[in-house]
Amino acid sequence: MIRNTPPGTVLGAPAAPLRGYVLGYRGYRLALRQPLRRLEVPTDVVTVALAFEGTMSLTDAVSPAAAASFGSVAAGLRRTATVAEHAGALHGLAVSLTPQGAFRAFGPLAGELGGHWAEAGDVLGPRLRALTDRLAHAPNWPARFAMLDGYFGALFAYGPDWDPSVHWVWRQLRHSHGLVPIGTLVEGTGWSRRRLELRFREHLGLAPKQAAGILRLQRTLNALTAHEDHPSEDHRPGHRPTGADLATRCGYYDQSHLDRTFRAMVGCSPRAFLAARRTAAALPGPAERITDRVSGRVTSTVLDPGGSGS
Repeated sequence: MIRNTPPGTVLGAPAAPLRGYVLGYRGYRLALRQPLRRLEVPTDVVTVALAFEGTMSLTDAVSPAAAASFGSVAAGLRRTATVAEHAGALHGLAVSLTPQGAFRAFGPLAGELGGHWAEAGDVLGPRLRALTDRLAHAPNWPARFAMLDGYFGALFAYGPDWDPSVHWVWRQLRHSHGLVPIGTLVEGTGWSRRRLELRFREHLGLAPKQAAGILRLQRTLNALTAHEDHPSEDHRPGHRPTGADLATRCGYYDQSHLDRTFRAMVGCSPRAFLAARRTAAALPGPAERITDRVSGRVTSTVLDPGGSGS
């Protein structure tokens, strides 16, 4: 299934047998008049971006350092947001993988990728360049997405499975939005706390507590943006939750704890993030407006030249 988004991007769904591992495909062909900077927040998604034209500069939004430049890139689960910038011309596609799909496709490298970006060819091997060339010369997006189905289907057919206990832990974390106590996970696996952390890192690249923080953040972002993105659904006074209500619902001690955690992971306050999304939604160029990269998740906003705000 192919779904059109604002001009310059196309979304595709993977073949049915892959949907436990692949969340979706996103093709893009942008020709903007100026550079574009996006803030990509932490999610439970591993991304592989394959470049046909253009490069992307990536830097940590919370602890800025020298930017790393990539053509094709693999990005593991990250606890902090990323600022991604390109010069305005960018042509390629991105594959959004579940953590289980990343482990099945990358093997043990999936654990090493946690918190990092890497050249996609270093993760998926030298054959990736030939695949990228074929994708670039394919006649249309449906043909490209079909090629990706074939490529990742072959990887998944022979890739390693998750340890059943790691799978159980991840399911508990997902179903609870990161609120399940670590002690419950220790008891459920029969492992020591240390072994639980080690095995989880080997599979996902993060400790269970860190992964829980990402899931709590995503729940917070979904709640924060629900009213912003769908303001017509309910205008009753007081319908929007207070900061204290939101903190309690999403597993924080209080509003101050929510705000500190948000800043530590995203690099700005919740208020500044929402303001950036409102500004981006009003930009005149459709390709510059917000397009969250994965359906059902808040992933991004466009930044002005000055940064993400405070």
